[in-house]
Amino acid sequence: MAFAVLATLNAGGYRYGASDQAFYIPAILHQLDPALYPRDWAMIGAQGRYFLLDELMAAVMRATGLSLPALFVLAQAAALAAIYAGAIGLGRTVLTTPWAMAAWLAALTLRHRIAKTGVNTLEGYFHPRVLVCGLGLLSLALLARDRPWWALALAVASGALHPTTAACFVVLVAAAIVVMRPRARRPLAAAAAAVALGLGLQAWRGGPTFDLAIMDADWLALVATKDYTFPTAWSFDTWAINLIAPLALGGALLARRRAGRLAPVEAGLGLGAAALVAGFVASLPFIAAGVALAVQLQTSRVLWPVELLATLYVVWWLAEARGAAPVRRSRPALVAALLVALSIGRGVYVGFVEHPERATVDVDLPDDDWTEALEWVADHTPPTAYVLADPGHAWKFGTAVRIGAERDVYLEETKDVAIAMYSRAAAARIRDRIDRVAGFADFDEAALRALAAREGLTVLVTERRLELPVLHAEADVRVYRLGS
Repeated sequence: MAFAVLATLNAGGYRYGASDQAFYIPAILHQLDPALYPRDWAMIGAQGRYFLLDELMAAVMRATGLSLPALFVLAQAAALAAIYAGAIGLGRTVLTTPWAMAAWLAALTLRHRIAKTGVNTLEGYFHPRVLVCGLGLLSLALLARDRPWWALALAVASGALHPTTAACFVVLVAAAIVVMRPRARRPLAAAAAAVALGLGLQAWRGGPTFDLAIMDADWLALVATKDYTFPTAWSFDTWAINLIAPLALGGALLARRRAGRLAPVEAGLGLGAAALVAGFVASLPFIAAGVALAVQLQTSRVLWPVELLATLYVVWWLAEARGAAPVRRSRPALVAALLVALSIGRGVYVGFVEHPERATVDVDLPDDDWTEALEWVADHTPPTAYVLADPGHAWKFGTAVRIGAERDVYLEETKDVAIAMYSRAAAARIRDRIDRVAGFADFDEAALRALAAREGLTVLVTERRLELPVLHAEADVRVYRLGS
């Protein structure tokens, strides 16, 4: 419970319907009701083809009757529990004192971004990537208990939730098995070759999962507005920051080897981490060339599990590593106390000072005028309704139209640009829409009617007062009719 509370505080509380859920929630809703998002599904589905999460979540909702907010908060609890349990199981391989274990767990609560990768080590909302991280840590814990094949099975199965994160842990587990079980090397190599051959054939035949097209200048320019898409453009400072974790991990493993304390599973995990970093470096020429699949895979995110391992060994080095002098008994307790105090202090600041407007736990959409207006649209318009709103409405009001109203929206710029990397057609459409609504805040009634007539828009949701037919008013937010 302490771990969950500190992790939640350091992530800025818990919120439903935030950030990347602007993709996941519509994808799940579409599985529940295929009539939803008749226009936007082509774009959403371009990313959705890589995931089974939407189908799995929809199936759970049908079987249990749970609402989506309730299911998401349960999944968030499961993610934190998995990270906690996996961290303990893995930590026992390296750490020998309860205080050092407490320090390791406290370090994991310190949510932060892996520089210029788009990955946060924790999220203040349910994200399948975080759940898969927890399952990945559990797979490493199984390795530590000498259950390598169960570990590999768990890592592979988690790919149904978030394939790229799961792939990182598959590499770590497979590398550890290679070191721990020499007889397994040939079967693993054969399985890897078969998978690579199958994927290669699918890519060569133009399978729907793989896009080997070269991104044109307009597509690249749109996607490049997200600073995590092109590690080839990283500054020296970013490279220096992101290389700290691999170097720290390598140094710690060498120190344990010299001390005669390096277990085979640790050597295997070190090999796996090296393979992840090497794979990332090998992808850079393809990213520089603009190969769509290389950009879509966002290979820089392999630095996340590498940093997780590095954090464990940094805690070991601080709390338990022996140098010329023996370790004082109080050292692990002191390190734990410092990290716990840091986590508490930072969590209180993030949760109550930096963002006092956020509830610590908000398991449903905010109870405000914007949400009420969107719910009216969901209840009183057909699934074919086409909504116009401020292009920045998600960050401006806190809830995306696709989530609150469950309807197509002309543009939700923050999320649409992120999804654009998965489809050239979607990127061109989004670029065109961004141009058409430039200066949206100054559009008068004539401009809004002209845009609606051209694009088939039927509803406008805004806080502005306009001379248009009002369908619904919710205090400062109004729903206007634009078309039939």
